[in-house]
Order: sequence, then C-alpha cells, then structure tokens
Amino acid sequence: MTSNRPGKRPSDAGENLSSVKKSHQECQFGLKCYRKNPNHFVEFDHSHLNEIVLRWHDEKTLPPDLDVELKRTAPSIVLEQLKIVRKLRCTAASKDDSLKPSLVSQNATNDCKPQQSRTSANDVSTGHSSKMSEDSSKGKEGSGNNSSAMAKMMQEATKHHGDVQAKLDASAPYFFFLTAIADSSATHKEPLTITFTELLDPGFGELQSSLQINFMVELGWLLAQYFYTGNRFKPLTLLYGVEDDDLKEGKKLPSNVTAVKVKPPTAFGHHHTKMSVLAYKDNSIRVIVSTANLVASDWENRTQGLWVSPKLPPLPPGADTLAGESPTQFKADLLRYLSAYRLPQLQEWIGRIHRTDFTSVRVFLVASVPGTHFGPDFHLWGHSRLSSLLKSYVTDPKQPQVPWSKWPIVGQFSSIGSLGPDPNSWVCGELRASMSAPSKPLEGPSIKLIYPTLDNVKESHDGLLGGACLPYQKKVHEKQLWLTNYLHQWQSNCRFRTRAMPHIKSYARVSPCNSYLSWFLLTSANLSKAAWGTETKTTLPGRGLRILSYEAGVLFLPKLLVEDNVFNLENTNILKEAKSKCGTGKSETYAPFPLHYDLPLRSYKSGDSPFFYDIFKES
Repeated sequence: MTSNRPGKRPSDAGENLSSVKKSHQECQFGLKCYRKNPNHFVEFDHSHLNEIVLRWHDEKTLPPDLDVELKRTAPSIVLEQLKIVRKLRCTAASKDDSLKPSLVSQNATNDCKPQQSRTSANDVSTGHSSKMSEDSSKGKEGSGNNSSAMAKMMQEATKHHGDVQAKLDASAPYFFFLTAIADSSATHKEPLTITFTELLDPGFGELQSSLQINFMVELGWLLAQYFYTGNRFKPLTLLYGVEDDDLKEGKKLPSNVTAVKVKPPTAFGHHHTKMSVLAYKDNSIRVIVSTANLVASDWENRTQGLWVSPKLPPLPPGADTLAGESPTQFKADLLRYLSAYRLPQLQEWIGRIHRTDFTSVRVFLVASVPGTHFGPDFHLWGHSRLSSLLKSYVTDPKQPQVPWSKWPIVGQFSSIGSLGPDPNSWVCGELRASMSAPSKPLEGPSIKLIYPTLDNVKESHDGLLGGACLPYQKKVHEKQLWLTNYLHQWQSNCRFRTRAMPHIKSYARVSPCNSYLSWFLLTSANLSKAAWGTETKTTLPGRGLRILSYEAGVLFLPKLLVEDNVFNLENTNILKEAKSKCGTGKSETYAPFPLHYDLPLRSYKSGDSPFFYDIFKES
C-alpha cells in the first residue's frame, strides 16, 4: 500500500513563506492536494503551483498544458490554491524602502510578483529579513502595507470577523470555545468558535507580553501569529516539552523570546499542559487553558477546546497580595502550579499574578505535576484533586426515579495509555472512584469512553491523516482488549465537527436522559496513569499519588456558574416529554452548556476497532 505516514512537521512552519529553492517539506499529496487553507500552504511546499505562478499570470484561468493529474482536481480548487500561493508570495516580500536587495527575487514576474523568500523564526520576530530597525517598524505594525496584507490574509483564512470582546462577553457564563475548522465553513459562523489570531487580537487588549506553556511548539508558526496581529516584538516566555528545530539548544532565538524546555523526571512523563497567560499594557491579564499544541495542524482540522478567562484587572496599589482571590481559589492554584516548575523565568509572572484580581473567575483549576504527592498535597493534583472538588461542590441532582448512580461518567480523549489487564486495575478502580465523588464507591456509575474508530478517521476532513493526532498503538490495545466494550464513536454533528478529529480532552457526568450534566472538565489530560496519577504506598502516613506528567484543565461546576446542581443541555435528539425534571430549574434561565459531542453516544459497531497510529508505520 502507499504510505499514509504523516510527514514530519516542519520546524519552520509559518515562517515567511517559500523560496525558489525548496525551503520546507513538500506536501505529500502533491498534485492530488485539495486543501484551501492558507496555513497548509504556509507549512508545505507545492512545487507544481509555484511553477504555474511563475509562468502563468492570468489569475482567472488555468494554463492549457495543465498536468493530466492536476486536471482531475476541480478547476475552482486549483484556482483558489493559486490565489493563496500568489498572495503568500506577494506578502512575503516587504515593500519597505529599506528592504535588503538580496531578499528580492531575481526572477520576479512582470507584474511584480516576487519569488517567495523564507525567513527564519528569528527573522519573523526581529525583522532581520528586511533589515528594519525595531524603532522604525514598530509604528508600522498592523498598518503598513506588508503587515496589513498579511493580517488581512489571516483574517480571511480563519473567517475572523466581529468584535472579539463582544464574542467573549456573549459566551458567559462558560467562556468555553472550540477552534475553527478550516474545512467546515459552518464552524466559522458559530459564536463559540475562536481562532488563535483572535486570542491575540487588540480587541482583547493591547498586549504587553505573554507566557505560553505547551507540549509541542512550531516556533516559526507561533511567531507568525504574533506578527499577523501586530505583536511582533512583544516579550514572549515559552515553556515547552517537545523540541522544534528552531528551539534546539544552541540556536539563537529572537531577542524577545525566552524559551525553556521542561523535562519531567522520567521518560514516561510529558510536559503536556497547554496554557497561556496574556499580559496587557493596562496591567490586566488573561488566562487561557486549552487542548491545542502551538503547531499549525492543531488549529486547522482538529476539534480543540479552550477556556478563555475574562480580563482580570490589577489589584489597587498597596493591596494585600492574598487579595483578589477567586471563589474557586483559582489564583492560589495557578500560583501553586507555576511555582512547581521552580524556574527563575517565571518569577516575574508569579509576581504579576499575585498583583491581579481573580474574583471574576468561576472555574476550578485541575492540574497535575510530576512527583509522588502525599499528606496535604495528595488532594492538590491529578484525579485526587478532581475528587476533592466534586466532594465539596457537587450534590445529588435528585432526578425523579433515576438514582444518581445511573448517571454515567463520559470520558473523551485523543490518546490512551497502558491501563492494566482488566477494568478494575485503574479505570473502574481509583479513577472511577474519584470521578464518582461524592457517590459512595460501591455505587459507582458506568463509564463510557469516546475514541474515534478507523472509519471515523477515514471519513475525516484529512482522511487517514486526520489520525495523526491519535497516537494509540495496537500493541498497547492488545493488552487491554476489555477497553473496546467501553468505547464509543466520535460524533459531533451538533457542532459541525464530526469530520474534525478530536484532540480535545474532556470528562463529564451525564444524566441518563442526556439532558443534564452534573459537572464538566476540559483538560489536557488523556486517559493515562501518567496524566492522572496512581495511588501508591509510601513510608509516610496516608496515601500517595504518583504522577508523571504536567497537565492542566478547568472544571465547570453548576453551583458556581448557574446557581443550580446541574447544567442544562440543549439536546435536539431528546423529546421534551422524555426530559425528566432535574435540579432547581435555575440552570434553565442560563444558556445551555455548549457540549461538543452528540448525545446519545453511539457505540462501536460489530467489527469496529479504535484507530491505531500503527497505520502510519506500514509500508
């Protein structure tokens, strides 16, 4: 069979933006590529399109000698692709008078369309490619011809429109968004869809500096997003887990970038958190907890989730730094998490958070840090932290004729670890016990798990390549075949994302009638012991919880958000007469919780199997 192996993510994805010589990886689909997302053309070369642009200048027609294979693609698609390539080539070259001559293509076409010239991540950030001084270019960011053209291109690509602050205000009380799907135009119109450039939009505030904490980072792509939004020179602190070529030790970084690779104590752990802290010039900050890596592909055709905090103002001068706490203790928990890194590069951020008012935050931070946690620390991290919060804030919904033990726990994730030889080894043992709280352990609810099947992936926007974010391996599954009985297909017709493979991770307690939630967790944590922790015996009194990875998520609880003991769901698949009354009714005065998958869940069909990443290793 032909190889479906996903190409290695180019380290310079998103840099400026293709040269005459091949400067980054060729799209593996070649002449069969049907993509129309500009980010794809930023990340991959398309030699056949570059060749057409150089010799054919009529933007409304195709050359008569078009390759036979390319003729099989709809002409409208090829014309759109050529339009994108021309735009990228044009915007790649600065029109500033101080442009370095050697960067201008020697083979420019008659209508002044320059050859594409790529800059490094350092060039994107510092402007070295055009030899512009920082002082002269700062005033032109977002308003000069080159910057405005690139910003306009990105806005068109992501369907960015409207006022981002109004969008955030309208998302209350949850502030829970999904990323835009490039190949699903319906998602571009959703009020609860957001793009990365919107997160950096001046409508959210004038950015002063930012902290990005993540697993995988493509530095060129990331800096390009800052460039598009007029934040080219703003200080950026970056904590990451997997090295991009531009981040390799010894490489010179742009002067405004501070990058630290975080290495968990063991090889089985990962720095898997996905969090941003944005600081603004008015001394306010904003916290974002996400499931997306800082790589181009994670923001294209994958379902991702984000919680975006309100803008958090500074405390008055002289205020006690213990002031400004959230009713959920979010501030203290965030400070505890950042302090666990023990990094001098975070001290300024820790100080700034101390000086910030978090009283408007109504979600809980649920995080993991590596180590064995015992004593009072046992309940601070991992699944034990979740259990502690559920015991404190969740109450029996008192649904008539439906005992709470019948409310299943639904887990949804993009990766699965080694879980043990039987369900009770961990999933239906300590993990279920924690997620069942405050139910008694003997009354533990059923568990339902969502993970895409092979057919789900085949039918995705990217075909088999849609499974590149689903690294579950067959050899692991063969040791835990019992898991198949718990698995359900990925379905998201309600949010136009059935064909956008889920990289989002979530856990929830759902009513049997599929009309209510008693809680919902958005997190970076997959279904693994490394992420959630395993109880272990210690020489000290009490239990210990051993965690291998860094993770972060936010817990949504109805008492804090809708003054009820349940969230109401807007489920068009449930007849109103079948909807059993639940809770106090106050939740129905609020917007329904915006769940991202379809209910009722759809079980695996006979013969279905989870998608295995091994398919990319087959020759």
